[in-house]
Amino acid sequence: MLTLLYRSDAVALLPFSALADICVRSSLNNRRLGVTGFLIEHEGTFLQVLEGEADAVGTLFARISSDTRHRNLAMLGRWERPERSFGFWAMNFGPLDDPDFWDDEFALLRDAQAFRRRSCDPETALAVLCRAYAFAGKVAGADPVIGDFVMGLSRPVRQPVGV
Repeated sequence: MLTLLYRSDAVALLPFSALADICVRSSLNNRRLGVTGFLIEHEGTFLQVLEGEADAVGTLFARISSDTRHRNLAMLGRWERPERSFGFWAMNFGPLDDPDFWDDEFALLRDAQAFRRRSCDPETALAVLCRAYAFAGKVAGADPVIGDFVMGLSRPVRQPVGV
């Protein structure tokens, strides 16, 4: 199982609705490829982890690399693991708008410039993604409305007839 971690900078800030759309579309594509993933965005900086078979993750990463909505893409890590660490969703993203997320060691990262600078460090990027992933799971389990939405990203989405 390949785990790939990367960061990039948005060309333009995206609204929540655009991020949600990316996530839903990615979920459909990732499910077909057998890939799971998790994405965060903070003030125009993206961090994402992808997991799956090496060929599938490589193909997906090549497509992501050519996406013109971001630049300065840098692979921060690539690990072979016996099982997935981010396997709950085919794709989900964690908005970082809850003040509780920024407690303790992440307090200094709340500033956009600090986050952009420090997210280039693989250990910091992975720590932020792990915390956001755990936070998203906690939120999904605590709020039935959000839970249905978030968990719904891991279930097959029905396509309307004729599409």
